[in-house]
Amino acid sequence: MKESQPQAPDPSFETMMKRLEELVHHMERGDLSLEDSIRSFEEGIKLVKECTAVLGEAEKRIQRITEKGVTTDASTGAKEERGDDELPF
Repeated sequence: MKESQPQAPDPSFETMMKRLEELVHHMERGDLSLEDSIRSFEEGIKLVKECTAVLGEAEKRIQRITEKGVTTDASTGAKEERGDDELPF
């Protein structure tokens, strides 16, 4: 029976963007084989989709925060409500 290994956490948005930049750089050099270029392209497309999903969720989160008029202090986790005349930033 095979023991399940703990899954690594999903990479951060920044980590995915860095990897995408690396792939683009390698492909732009032009020294990859056709097969390696295709693999890099496939990985890049996957990363673009994942980054787009992360950005979409971030946008939804920001919309919920600004619509509710409640912000959370990232350092303390404390919530504070803003008045109707206050800007959300």
